Amino acid sequence: MRADSSGKKEGTLELDSVRKDELFDLIVKNFPVGLIVLDSQENILEFNPAAEDITGFRKEDIRGRKCHEVLLGIPCYLSDLKESASEGTVLVHAEGSIRHKDGHEIPVRYTAAPLIKNNKLKGAIAVFRDVTKEKQLEQHRRVLISMFAHDLKGPLSVAGGLLLRLKQEKAGPLNEKQRQYIDAVLKEVNRVEKYIKSFLDIVRMEAGQINLARELCDLTRLFADVIDSAMIKASQKGIKIDLDIPEDMPLIFVDKTQFQRVILNLLDNAIKYSPRDSVVRIRCRDTEKNIMITVEDNGPGIQEEDLPYIFDPFYRANYSGNVEGCGIGLAIVKTIVEAHGGKVWVKNKKPPAHGAIFCLSIPKHTPASR
Repeated sequence: MRADSSGKKEGTLELDSVRKDELFDLIVKNFPVGLIVLDSQENILEFNPAAEDITGFRKEDIRGRKCHEVLLGIPCYLSDLKESASEGTVLVHAEGSIRHKDGHEIPVRYTAAPLIKNNKLKGAIAVFRDVTKEKQLEQHRRVLISMFAHDLKGPLSVAGGLLLRLKQEKAGPLNEKQRQYIDAVLKEVNRVEKYIKSFLDIVRMEAGQINLARELCDLTRLFADVIDSAMIKASQKGIKIDLDIPEDMPLIFVDKTQFQRVILNLLDNAIKYSPRDSVVRIRCRDTEKNIMITVEDNGPGIQEEDLPYIFDPFYRANYSGNVEGCGIGLAIVKTIVEAHGGKVWVKNKKPPAHGAIFCLSIPKHTPASR
């Protein structure tokens, strides 16, 4: 790259000499992932070459058509983004699949954001990429870890049984120190067994091997037992749990046991990372299509580089510090929520506030959902 007589280097992009529309076209054309822009009527305005390569559709063939009519699999409904915007979410990170022009499914990860001007929703923008290879690697990893976890159950059960016999003095009397050691080892064996069971649950749910026993549930009653359980840990740190459920909330059609597991995991996570004498807030809202639930803490928040992976099994974010856990709880939350046809995401509070807000939405009950 050499300089001309004016001192400018050949091949450099002089932004001052490029009109905005030319710059926009240049960015769209060279953007390394799929890009789609919608107007306020959910019509496709822009569709870049990377999006064409992923979907098989050409821009000239689908421009002006409804997004959800072309890109089957990705929810392009602006009402969904409007709900997220009303909750203060700037970006929506999610996974889904797009049906290619020839009919086969392509797994994608996408990020969408509403386009708002003067408090009015003008459209939306979304970027997405093909994650077929990543999904294949994830599947191989799940199978290997599942086999490994399953094979561990046998030796752990034997070890736990022998330790229990020792504690019962089947092999002779014990002194106090020996009892303490056996109790400590038993506690760790039970902890590992619990982790293995949780992970195998995730694998079975993802494989569709657990049937959801859905029933109509009242949110107030559903939360009552969960909060009673969580209050034991919360009281140890002087943490208060503030629950806000409007009286006119509709019933939800969920598996009561599994859904309470979701709430308990989110509460447990919030209590772990909240400072002493703080408040964990739970909010339930009835929106146009979904029931929205948020769990808000006052902890350190989540670093941006951790956000896309926070629901992955065994992922431990940089903010975890010395907090106990192996990164299974949030993976269980995601698996159960998605098994109900819902979605879950996380965002940080806006500065100067500290903390994270975990959000989940469950489709409202309809006769068809039964």
